[in-house]
Amino acid sequence: MSTQQASACSLMDTEELPGIFGRYGEYEAFVGTRPDPVDGKRPWGCTWGNPTSYASVQEVSREDYRNRLGAPGVQLIPQNMAKGESFGVRSADDEPMMFAFTVGARHFLVDVVPSRDGDYPQFAQNEIGQDLLRLLIPAMEDALT
Repeated sequence: MSTQQASACSLMDTEELPGIFGRYGEYEAFVGTRPDPVDGKRPWGCTWGNPTSYASVQEVSREDYRNRLGAPGVQLIPQNMAKGESFGVRSADDEPMMFAFTVGARHFLVDVVPSRDGDYPQFAQNEIGQDLLRLLIPAMEDALT
């Protein structure tokens, strides 16, 4: 796969996701996102999930990445999983935690929602996010080097 084609979506092994989400509830088959009919872009980057839970990985510009991580009151929790940066990101307004990482000059944001109704322990979101980073980051680093 060429560097231009490498994406988090193409590198995530969807067979591994049931084991990650399965610890915290039922996981159904992979569900992807359709391109937006207006601009042809995938609004969530790529999403795996079902009616009760999901994870989403989105490649963003350097500016968007820095704005999200540098917003007032944001707490960054280093994950130390990459040659670049990797963080857990807690917002000031008590939104669900998200994750962020870089590979080379590329910037990624990861949303993890173990339960859409919000009824889950915070550690579950953290552990699922870390497990996803352990899969995504090495795959991206291998594809881009």
